[in-house]
Amino acid sequence: MDFPTRQGTFSTGLPHLAFGSGKPLVYLSGFTMTHTVPPPGPQRRRAARLVAPFVAAGYEVFWTNRRPGMPVGTTMGELADEHAEALRTRFSGPVPVLGHGTGGSIALQVAVDHPEAVDRLVLASTAYALGSAGSRFHRDLLAAAERGRSGMHRAAPAITRNPVLQRLLVAPLWLAGRLDPPPPDPSDMKAMLLAEDSFNVRDRLAEVTAPTLVLCGGRDHMCPPEMFDETAAGIPGARLVRYPRRGHNILAAPEFVHDVRAFLDTP
Repeated sequence: MDFPTRQGTFSTGLPHLAFGSGKPLVYLSGFTMTHTVPPPGPQRRRAARLVAPFVAAGYEVFWTNRRPGMPVGTTMGELADEHAEALRTRFSGPVPVLGHGTGGSIALQVAVDHPEAVDRLVLASTAYALGSAGSRFHRDLLAAAERGRSGMHRAAPAITRNPVLQRLLVAPLWLAGRLDPPPPDPSDMKAMLLAEDSFNVRDRLAEVTAPTLVLCGGRDHMCPPEMFDETAAGIPGARLVRYPRRGHNILAAPEFVHDVRAFLDTP
């Protein structure tokens, strides 16, 4: 993973890490406890491993988070506005956008509200709205954060439908929460969770004009399978790829990298 890494901020205050050089690819991060980029150390190395295959394919990948100091009450439409403005200011034309989970929700809202900003759209573990399990996880996470606790152990049912795997995941998720506790001020996290809880573009999917790839895990419990089906069916020309044995975090799967690269590189 020997490639250039630069830390910066888009014009609307979105922090990013730029990895590599070449054609731009904007990656909108999944849920994070804070609106910052991964700090040097293990977290940044994990981010670098995530983007490395795309850097190797000739992309400059912009790992992007939400704006710090995001007010509670911010809507997904307002988030889409500031993301689209950031892209228009930074790049000379529309760019491919890859979003995972929460980042995918924002990417889809941008593609609906500002189709001129998105060249190609990749939605990873993202549907037109949160599923009921995802909403419950958000409420549990927020309640735990307001008590100064992580609450990440409650993510197991949202990650996989397999009850055996759910039980096995509780301990490592609890440990991850201890190692990465919630911030002293969880207002950014609260603002993002509340915004995404109200997210629903089911009736506007036909407004997406960018070529779109929807990818999901067959064991992802954030959304039921039919929501991913409906998302792909509602976007003109969209393709759906489901990995039957994967859960919510499909980003590190070799087949995920292969499918996204093939989609981005197809004329």
